[in-house]
Amino acid sequence: MRVNLDKYLLRVEKPGQYLGNEINSIHKEDYSVKMCLFFPDIYEVGMSNLGIRILYSLLNRVEGFSLERGFAPMEDMEEIMRENNIPMFSLESKTPLKEFDVVGFSLSYEMSYPNVLNALDLAGIPIRREKRGEEYPLIMAGGTCMMNPVPMEKFFDFIVIGDGEEVMVDIAKALVANKDKTKTEKLAIIGEFDGVYVPSIHKNKKRIKRAIIADLNTTEEYANQLVPYINIVHDRATVEIQRGCSRGCRFCQAGIVYRPVRERTLENNLELIEKMIKNTGYEEISLSSLSSSDYSQIDELIKGVKSNIKHKNLGISLPSLRMNTHSVEVAEDISGGKRTGFTFAPEAGSQRLRDVINKGVDEKDVLETAETAVRGGWETLKFYFMIGLPFETDEDVKEIYTLVKKVIDICRPINKRLNVTVSVSNFVPKPHTPFQWAKQMDFEEMRRKHALLRELFDRQRNCTLRIHDKRKSYLEGVIARGDERTGDVIELAWKNGAKLDDYRDNLHIWKKAIEELGIEENEYLRERNLDEILPWDFVDVGVDKEFLKKELDKAQKASLTPECRTSCSACGMRKRFPNCMVIAKNN
Repeated sequence: MRVNLDKYLLRVEKPGQYLGNEINSIHKEDYSVKMCLFFPDIYEVGMSNLGIRILYSLLNRVEGFSLERGFAPMEDMEEIMRENNIPMFSLESKTPLKEFDVVGFSLSYEMSYPNVLNALDLAGIPIRREKRGEEYPLIMAGGTCMMNPVPMEKFFDFIVIGDGEEVMVDIAKALVANKDKTKTEKLAIIGEFDGVYVPSIHKNKKRIKRAIIADLNTTEEYANQLVPYINIVHDRATVEIQRGCSRGCRFCQAGIVYRPVRERTLENNLELIEKMIKNTGYEEISLSSLSSSDYSQIDELIKGVKSNIKHKNLGISLPSLRMNTHSVEVAEDISGGKRTGFTFAPEAGSQRLRDVINKGVDEKDVLETAETAVRGGWETLKFYFMIGLPFETDEDVKEIYTLVKKVIDICRPINKRLNVTVSVSNFVPKPHTPFQWAKQMDFEEMRRKHALLRELFDRQRNCTLRIHDKRKSYLEGVIARGDERTGDVIELAWKNGAKLDDYRDNLHIWKKAIEELGIEENEYLRERNLDEILPWDFVDVGVDKEFLKKELDKAQKASLTPECRTSCSACGMRKRFPNCMVIAKNN
């Protein structure tokens, strides 16, 4: 069955997002198993996700396996679908999700969870796994959020935890080889792979090892990236130049759960970039990683790309730069004379709190980098901070303003047109980090600290303060460290109308669901005891829990831990990778 949207497309906003015939899209006809990889957000957000692009390319190379995509419909399209009994469909062939063998959800943000249930409901698929018989597809999930799979496990048949490139290919091959077996038999087979959690088999019985790609250079390339016909959030080609981060910031979940650092060689990065530009026609390439300027041959990589005469008009972006003058030099190399905004992420205003979070940046670094950037021609500086970090005081919050004022006082005499934007987010403790035991700010504390910052910045000219929505931070915190009961909250909130929470204020719906279920919300925001069993403890990310406890103790003492490339801090990764400090050797 193919869903026909032709007569509805002119009635919806951005109809191009439902067409599915983009450059480099794949339409396979010879296959025995088909899967829909569904990103539970709107197209322009989902198509900016590098993981979707990588898996789309890799899985469609598996013989006998076809991978299509799906995205959450915008409200106008969903209204049409429900009015006309149009089931949720894939992008490429407009096949209803119910007709696939597997439907997989990519989860990188907790607030997208209700969108998963909404997609299943639109597809006519029961949302709870125990209610799905052989006539329904296997429903799975992966992504960073699944480092704590417990809140959503009742909705999925299996969950992939960790790097997906190898294990998802293994799963695809296993499903093709066992296409005639029952769902229970298939789950037993794929449940043997590292990184695969099958709740019906493994619950309370097995510790799940995170799937880890040992060497990025051995993975298949993904140069044929999809090119949308409409603007998306990050509309450019993207190459992941390395994976993992050696810095050890104590608040950062990705920096912990994607250890160790693995670099793609200079030669392989340059080759992948060349193919990507040729195959997509993009005029901008993003050199992506958690800390791009830490790539050991970043200067050589940029020079290698720019040395090609065909790339003289190519834009190069690095999404993450360290705060030092070398980063300004790197930014100058890639800017081609264009000076848009220079971004800093001190995370905390005071030096004490930066040491608490192990940021490894001092005030001198911030001021020197800002001054160098402004002297280099940048007229807009963007700063990112967090509030609500463990061991934070009101003085630490005030120091955000103090640091920014120092930057302005130094840089405004250099360029009178200088504009500064300060973005402040509310800290959310995440699983598998040293702060997973920490208390999260409640509404009252967020209101008070927001008011404190606004009062300080109101007097500062040429400076814009932006504070993240406290409602989303609250809900993200309740869900991120949740348990089985959190899944009941998610289900009830969705039934009562919660979806697309990034675009609507649904807090009252969530609060009502929490109240109806008799759940004490502070149970999820509270400080945890170091000895209590945490819902996500059965997930082995490779980093020892004892190491996280030691890091929490060092945070309380504002003591720094050196980065992994300098010395080993015995986090536990060497048990799986004895040479994890050895980064890729470039020829």
